[in-house]
Amino acid sequence: MPTIRTRAGFELYHAIDDFTDPWTTPETLLLVHGLAADSREWTAWVPRLAREYRVLRPDLLGFGRSTVPPENFEWSLNGYAGDLKELLDQLGIERVHLAGTRIGGSVAMRFAADYPERVNRLVIVGGPAKLGEGQADPQGWVRQITEEGVLAWARATMDRRLGDVNPAMREWWIQLMGRTPKHVLLGMLNHVAAMDLTGILPRIKASTLMITSDGSALASLPTVKRWAALIPNAELLVLAGNSYNVTVSRAEECAAATLEFLRRSG
Repeated sequence: MPTIRTRAGFELYHAIDDFTDPWTTPETLLLVHGLAADSREWTAWVPRLAREYRVLRPDLLGFGRSTVPPENFEWSLNGYAGDLKELLDQLGIERVHLAGTRIGGSVAMRFAADYPERVNRLVIVGGPAKLGEGQADPQGWVRQITEEGVLAWARATMDRRLGDVNPAMREWWIQLMGRTPKHVLLGMLNHVAAMDLTGILPRIKASTLMITSDGSALASLPTVKRWAALIPNAELLVLAGNSYNVTVSRAEECAAATLEFLRRSG
């Protein structure tokens, strides 16, 4: 199983998908999944993107096949950004295109602001800069998870996440998110409840594509427009619909738009 060991002693799993021509030297595209998920969040993107890019998909600490830290672990976006830097350093990758979804998008914005020399192009899919400006209720989620458990929280919030999708997809995502260790989810939610990245967005130097929907129940369109306006070289793609997690509910459109953006920007 492909892993690296971080300086803190944790195992960080990562998948690499590369179907580029063997006589070429492809650029790397790093994909960062969202909260209560793992690298499989990007599954539908891989066939389209891995033909032109070396696609790198880690499981963030606490999720998937990476180490689950203990209950006293200090969760932070800075910590996740540092883990990504360690991953690239150990794999010998100097620069990447970077895409993040949901809280993974927040991690990606943190990384792009802190390590601008490592990012060529940036894609944010539904990644919040400040949860208090959207319609999410992280403190309410903390209460629900504490009282009812992770699976009940995942089931109660899934319609707002995915919007109108087939029942099999909805149930698969409920089960995936419901398997998240309770202390991991509570720790991250308590951290992101106070998250405010708006002050660092002007520091992002990479050309940026932000993707959202016009009817999301968790991040309103006017709010996302304000975030995009803070990034010096950003453009916004708005998809019709009521899904927050368009990474999976509108995977083909998002992957196609990302590929077109990377080709054009490059």
